Amino acid sequence: RSSDLQNMCVGEKRTVIIPPHLGYGEAGVEGEVPGSAVLVFDIELLELVSGLPEGYMFIWNEEVSPNLFEEIDKDKNGEVPVEEFSEYILAQVDAGKGKLAPGFDTAKIIENMFKNQDRNEDGKITEEEFKLERSEE
Repeated sequence: RSSDLQNMCVGEKRTVIIPPHLGYGEAGVEGEVPGSAVLVFDIELLELVSGLPEGYMFIWNEEVSPNLFEEIDKDKNGEVPVEEFSEYILAQVDAGKGKLAPGFDTAKIIENMFKNQDRNEDGKITEEEFKLERSEE
């Protein structure tokens, strides 16, 4: 229960007790958890990682370059395939310029970001598709 973890500080330890009706119930899980089991968890908060605003999977930590498409299009061919897009986003995160939502599959987030930009679903983003997305904001 999230209420058991509220106001917890880094380094703090707590024991959380989950009654059967909030756990696996009377049935339990055959061969794993007996029926009507009370679950006891010893928890230590090791690190607190700030998330992103609700609904966001990626944010920029600083101003976005006005030449963003040109920066992403490393080979300057006017098309950005998913590999080029992914490499760019990961480099921005590594440099501290962008942030991906913690606790989610990074590859899936980037794949979804790419699909949102690839309007005609041809496996690459063109400058026109990219401009369309930016002008809608």
